[in-house]
Amino acid sequence: MNNQTQMDAQDPPKTLNVKKVWFPVLAGLAFTLFLFYRSGKISSETVTLLRNPNWKYLYMAFLAILLREVGHIYRLRVLSNGSLRWTSCFYVAILWEFGTAVTPSVVGGGLVAIFLLSKEGLSLGRSMAYIVVLGMMDNFFFLLAGSFGLGGVYDPIFAMAGSFCSSMKRFFLIIYILFLLYNCVMAIGVFINPRLLKWILIYVTSIPFLKRWRRSAYQLSKDIMVTSDEFRGKSLLFWCKMLFCTFLVWTVRYSLLNCLIGAYFPISFGEHLAIFGKQVVMWTLMLVPALPGGSGIAELLFQQFFEPILGDYALPIMSLWRITVFYLYLILGVVFLPRWLQKRFKLNQS
Repeated sequence: MNNQTQMDAQDPPKTLNVKKVWFPVLAGLAFTLFLFYRSGKISSETVTLLRNPNWKYLYMAFLAILLREVGHIYRLRVLSNGSLRWTSCFYVAILWEFGTAVTPSVVGGGLVAIFLLSKEGLSLGRSMAYIVVLGMMDNFFFLLAGSFGLGGVYDPIFAMAGSFCSSMKRFFLIIYILFLLYNCVMAIGVFINPRLLKWILIYVTSIPFLKRWRRSAYQLSKDIMVTSDEFRGKSLLFWCKMLFCTFLVWTVRYSLLNCLIGAYFPISFGEHLAIFGKQVVMWTLMLVPALPGGSGIAELLFQQFFEPILGDYALPIMSLWRITVFYLYLILGVVFLPRWLQKRFKLNQS
């Protein structure tokens, strides 16, 4: 692990800090208020649109939130073969989401997760190995869900971007290819021949114009070898559990919006699939370097994709959606982060 990562792992005030909540909150609220203002629909009538939901779908939305966290916690427990206690898995799951919410999408919460796992008793090497495997699992879900876009299934979704249709489709394809290459490389390194991958990385970065990345390639190869030692030879049951948890976490994460929309609109099975597909595309586009938690891009994409079918309900439902996938974790972070820091570092600061 490079020096920067080691430094981050040893410096909780810079890695996790409740003061970081204010910027993403203000940025998200500013974009939301801007969209309401631009639509000319800031009124009490807008709020009253949400008064009479289909309660069955709202209960399902709550269940989706619960299952999302249960799946994330259980996945960490399975990944560690039970070496992480349930309370440790809970804190890591919640604070990982908090770390993701207070950092730009392109940065993500990977370093935060490594820090959290290392402070829960795992070595830095094992912590990195766990994040590598979890990343591969998440990418596998995206590759499977995104594969429908390669066959033209998502073309109607891209068309909703208007003049940006071709650019959006091109960006989606680039991201898909990059994820596919990354997962293939990591799979070769972790499951087949980590030493061969190490040799390839060192050889490729010996090319003059790639030498600047040689040190990073060497560090990556070391991380892959640690991951390989940790996970090669795991049973089929282990990987089935990991895949099940991963698919559960991402499916209910996306299904949450389906439930929120279904609470106010009758939705057919085909429309459910269309909403699911839109979220796959939105998640890809939110990887664009942006504000913490995808603030700004998330709101704009939601309006672009869903206002044509939701009409006046679009912005109120968008607000509910952002509360459940973004602001919720900022609140949970503010509640649990000080407790976790005090527990792990025995801070006596006021």
